[in-house]
Amino acid sequence: MENKTKATATLATSALLAVSTLPEISPLKFILTGASGGFILGLLNHGFLAATIGGMADWFGVTALFRKPLGIGFHTEILRRNRARIMDAIVEFVGTDLLNTKNIMETVRDENTAQLLIDYFEQNKGRLKTKLLVREVMGELFGGLDTKKISQGIAPILETEIKNLDAQKLFDAVIKVVTSDKHSRKILIALFDTGHKILRSPHMQAEILKKITELREAYEGDSAGRALVLSSMDLTDEKILNILNETVEKKISDAEKVLNTTGALVDSETANAADEMIKTFGGFVKGAAGSFNTKKFFDDITGLFMQKFDATGFIKTWLDINVKGETDPKILEKLRRQQAANPKTTLIVEVERKPVIWKDAVDYLVDAKIDEFINSESLQKKFDNLIKDFIEGLLEEYRGQIPTMIRERLDKFNDDELTEFVEGHVADDLQMIRINGSVCGAAVGMLLFVVAQIIERLMR
Repeated sequence: MENKTKATATLATSALLAVSTLPEISPLKFILTGASGGFILGLLNHGFLAATIGGMADWFGVTALFRKPLGIGFHTEILRRNRARIMDAIVEFVGTDLLNTKNIMETVRDENTAQLLIDYFEQNKGRLKTKLLVREVMGELFGGLDTKKISQGIAPILETEIKNLDAQKLFDAVIKVVTSDKHSRKILIALFDTGHKILRSPHMQAEILKKITELREAYEGDSAGRALVLSSMDLTDEKILNILNETVEKKISDAEKVLNTTGALVDSETANAADEMIKTFGGFVKGAAGSFNTKKFFDDITGLFMQKFDATGFIKTWLDINVKGETDPKILEKLRRQQAANPKTTLIVEVERKPVIWKDAVDYLVDAKIDEFINSESLQKKFDNLIKDFIEGLLEEYRGQIPTMIRERLDKFNDDELTEFVEGHVADDLQMIRINGSVCGAAVGMLLFVVAQIIERLMR
C-alpha cells in the first residue's frame, strides 16, 4: 500500500471515529457510563478530532507545495510560484557546494584507479577487450593506407634490388646448403622415395616394358638361336620387367635403409656406405654446378621475370591482403568465374580472410604491456596519479559549466512538468507527514483534554 493511500485512510478513519465518539450521539455512551466513562469518551473524541484536524492541516500543507488545495490560491502552489528561487538554490547547492572540485576529488582520491584497471583486465575479460580495441584501431589506421601510392614508391626499389641480385653468390649458397651432409641425406631420401613412386607408376612400367621389348627384338634379330635361348629360359618381356623391378626396388630400399639408419644403432659399414653416397651425390651436384653457366642462366631468368613481373601490383596486393586484411582478389575472381558458370545458382559465400601479419605482434605487445603494468607498483602509482590529476584538471577546467548544465536541464521543464517530476519523486514520502500529523494531533488532543480536565477540577 502506498503512503498516500495510508495517509488518506488514516484521515478518513480519524474523521469517522471523531464523529462516532461525540458524547451526544456516540453509541459508546451506553457502554461508557458514569464519570470515568464520560472521561474516556471525551478523551477519545478529542484525540480523534485533533487527529482529523492535524491530518487535514498536513494534507493541505503537502498539497499546497504542488497545487491549489480546495481551489485556495493564497500561498499555495509553492513550487510553481517560487520556481526561479528554488532553481537558483538547487543550482547553487549542487553545482557549487555538492559537486565542487574539492568534494569530488576527496572521493576520487580514496579510490585506487590502478587496481580498478587490474581488476578489469583480470576479471572482466578486459585483456581480450583491450586486444580487440587495439586491433580495431590498428585496422582503421591500416585500412586508410593508400597502398597504391606506397607500392608505387617501393616498386622501383624492389625492381632495382632484383636486377642487382648477385645470382652467383645466391647460387653458390644454395649449392653449399644442398651438398651439406644433413641436407644431402634428406634430399637423397626424398629422391629414393620419389624413385619408388615413379618406378611403380603405370606409365613408367609401360615405357620400361616397351624398351625391354625393343631391346629383346634387337638382340634376337635374325638369330633363331638367341630366340631359342630366351624361350627355353622362359624369359618373357613381363618376367624381365619383374626381375628389373625387383632388382631396382632392392637397390633403392637398401640405399634408403642405409641413409635412414642413424644414431647409436648405425654400424661402421652402414655409416661408411651412407657417407659414400652423400659424397657421391655432393660431387655430382658440384660437378654439374661447375659446368653450368650460372650468369647467363640467371640473366635470362631475371630478364624474363622482369618482363612479366608487375612490382607495383604485387606490392599493392600483398599490402591489401596482409596489412589491410582484404580478401585475396584471386579468390574473388575464382568465385566470380564459378558464379558465371552457374548463373542460375545463387551462392552466398563467406570468404575466409587471411589473418593480417600484424595481429599476433599487436596481441603479444598488448599482453606484455598489461603484464608489465600488473607486476609493477611504480607504473600503477604513476597511472593512479595521472588519472587523478587528469580528472582534477578536467573538473577545474569545466567547473563553471556544471551549474550551467544543471540549469539548462531544469529549464527544459515547464511549470507543469517540473511539478510532476518533483511530485513523482517525493510526494509519496511527503505523505508520511500527513500520517505523522494525525498521530501527533491525536496525542496532543488527548493531552490537552487531560490538562483541561485537571485544570477544571482544580478550579472547583
